[in-house]
Amino acid sequence: MKKILLILLILLLVPIASASINYLVTESVPVYPGDTTFVYVPIKNQGFGTNLYDVSVKLVPKDTASSGAVTMLNDVDLLGTIDNWGDERTAKFRIYINPDAVEGDYYFDVHITSGGTDSFTPSTTMLKDRILTIKGIPTIILLNSTLEIVEPMSINEERIWLKNQGTGTIENAVVEIGLGNEGMKSAFSILGGGTQFSIGSLKPGDEVEITFNFAVDIAARPGVYNIPVKITSQNNYSSQDYIGLVVAGTTDFEISYQETVGAFSVNVANVGVNTASAVTVSLPKQENFAIAGSSSAVIGNLNPGDYTSAIFQITKKGAGDILEVEIQYTDTSGKRHKESKELIVDSTSAGTRTGSSQGGINLTTWVIVLLVCIVVYWQRRKIIAYYPKLKGKGK
Repeated sequence: MKKILLILLILLLVPIASASINYLVTESVPVYPGDTTFVYVPIKNQGFGTNLYDVSVKLVPKDTASSGAVTMLNDVDLLGTIDNWGDERTAKFRIYINPDAVEGDYYFDVHITSGGTDSFTPSTTMLKDRILTIKGIPTIILLNSTLEIVEPMSINEERIWLKNQGTGTIENAVVEIGLGNEGMKSAFSILGGGTQFSIGSLKPGDEVEITFNFAVDIAARPGVYNIPVKITSQNNYSSQDYIGLVVAGTTDFEISYQETVGAFSVNVANVGVNTASAVTVSLPKQENFAIAGSSSAVIGNLNPGDYTSAIFQITKKGAGDILEVEIQYTDTSGKRHKESKELIVDSTSAGTRTGSSQGGINLTTWVIVLLVCIVVYWQRRKIIAYYPKLKGKGK
């Protein structure tokens, strides 16, 4: 019993310093990356009947994560003497929160060194695991998007990727694709669930993918559109980015044909509303017709309403009467297109006649008739002179 009382007496007489809370108190709350602030650590004398002399307090990061997140601008504070049991002083430290510090709790140890009375040598007390809470700043960026070039009257499955490249967590975030602006609300729409998408919470470094069906109206004007993408969250975060979108100025064509001696002309008309550049007309290999010479012709640019002709030499070789035609052109966005068309060619046409065709007069017949006429005209005097003789013999 006497030993227990002695131990209690010694404990009461030994000067003891302690901090009253586990969380470090900061000048500003919350603390963000890039902040410079003061940290306060209250130190209390808990030794009964004794004084603390030459008190020195040092704030030390506990681990690598803490030392990487915080730069100590002033890590030691001298408090002097703390008289009497229960007296309290506050140590003050100046720190800088590094800009890349990630949101979370960081741990520090507090070293308290003091000298007692003449009968006590200097001693150090450690207060472990004092917590500094850093509140990060989320930054949501648009990583990538499949939205690039679309055509009028089309439905496209599109994706966008977002990433939290900041230091804080974004909570209960919502992404809105803004199509309500003038000039876009009648041209574009998202099929299905609307223009807003919930992406939940994103911690620093997290990524998310959003998929949707993007419809382009037939009346969408060709050109470049900047579609806004807005991100908001429960913790008052808000940011906006843009996706560049090109509506291609596609067009349409109508074709017909015209045949002259030795030539077959394919007539091409631009019946759309946009200019077609570098238009090329080609006749691919096919069953019903054989192409002699070049099978492709460049006809240049066609404005809306313009038409021109490409000339080929073809002969019929099959039983069918369908001629396959390919038209290639460049739209207003610079994208190359290829359209396939079909022409129904009259099987009795001169340039496409087969050897067994009977209708009409072919070129050879006309040549023979012309030669006969030339001979008759050239020998007309002899024929006139010979005709009375032939008539007299007849009598």
